[in-house]
Amino acid sequence: MRIRPSNRAGWDLTPNAFSAACQRRIREGQQLLDLVQSNPTRIGLDTLTPVMLDALRHPASTRYEPNPLGIPCAREAVASWYARRGLAVNPDRLMLTASSSEAYGTLLKLLCDPGDSILVPAPSYPLFDQLARLEGVTVKRYPLMMEDGWRVCEAMVQQVVDSRTRAIFAVSPNNPTGSYLHSSELRSIERVAREHNLAVVCDEVFAEYVWKEDTDRVVCAALEADVPTFSLGGLSKSACLPQMKLGWIVMGEHVDQDTIHRLEMIADTYLSVSTPIQHAAGAFLDGATLARDMLAQRIQENLAVLEHSIRATPVSVLPIDGGWYACLRVPSVMSDEQWAELLVLEDGVVVHPGSFFGFPIPGILVIGLIAATNVFREGIQRLVARGEKVIA
Repeated sequence: MRIRPSNRAGWDLTPNAFSAACQRRIREGQQLLDLVQSNPTRIGLDTLTPVMLDALRHPASTRYEPNPLGIPCAREAVASWYARRGLAVNPDRLMLTASSSEAYGTLLKLLCDPGDSILVPAPSYPLFDQLARLEGVTVKRYPLMMEDGWRVCEAMVQQVVDSRTRAIFAVSPNNPTGSYLHSSELRSIERVAREHNLAVVCDEVFAEYVWKEDTDRVVCAALEADVPTFSLGGLSKSACLPQMKLGWIVMGEHVDQDTIHRLEMIADTYLSVSTPIQHAAGAFLDGATLARDMLAQRIQENLAVLEHSIRATPVSVLPIDGGWYACLRVPSVMSDEQWAELLVLEDGVVVHPGSFFGFPIPGILVIGLIAATNVFREGIQRLVARGEKVIA
């Protein structure tokens, strides 16, 4: 007997052409140069210190004292981390989760009924679709304005709101464009949210990776917005420790106590954050600066390699304000999916087609910036050489 999956889990599991190409190369024993590497534990940087590891052996970790929002000392550690960045976060308005993905799922449960919709930016993170589907929620996209540096346009957000819309989502810095929210954009989102009684959710996991300083940049939307707003963060990016599985939600002052209690009820149903991780959170965040500095240096080195390698070639890079990714423009002689498949099969280089992220134009390839520099250099050189062959 074969189990029939629910509609939520009824994905088409057939590999697309790009995935099939990657699998074929691996079966053939070919080594791939992975230019979309996003796992900071696999790039040759040692970010776990002995102090961090010792923190996992905290004596209190032997006891189980569940707290739906998170153990107070862990929430205070996260609040202290914000304070070091000049941001006043109340620990009582923090909720800990096992990941930012779980934070999304929790907020979707709080805000949406099956059949409701959320608004997400395009281009942006493709995981939105999967997270929403698992909650029976529809994703609607508001396009970011490429000519303005991927800015939010209020009219475009307004245009996709419908009677079932429950929240507006933003990502700052955005994945993969690297663009961040400006104050004027947050005001635009607020006006739409206020008019239609919507919540705002802002993913800020890349907030500390900003390459272009701007005093008008929104650092923590939950603290700056005047409508109910939730900001997301986590150890995965802030401390380069995805394996430690700790995320959080900052609840702005316009999130009422009734809503916080309902979030607490959802969290109490799962109690997913482990006790040792919560007791170690302070040590992880205290040691995060070194890890981020190491990764930031790697990103800057790879950006320099990229800019040098594409000079006077048919490949160009879109402006990058922050984050871990770069968006490349290549000749539009084939679809971006065909580009990605060709690079895998002919050159052993893995990139992501821009269509995965909802880019509105052809000829966009997305790469990560954290791979080992020797791997990154070789991969970019092969990509550029392929671009020159294609148009020759």
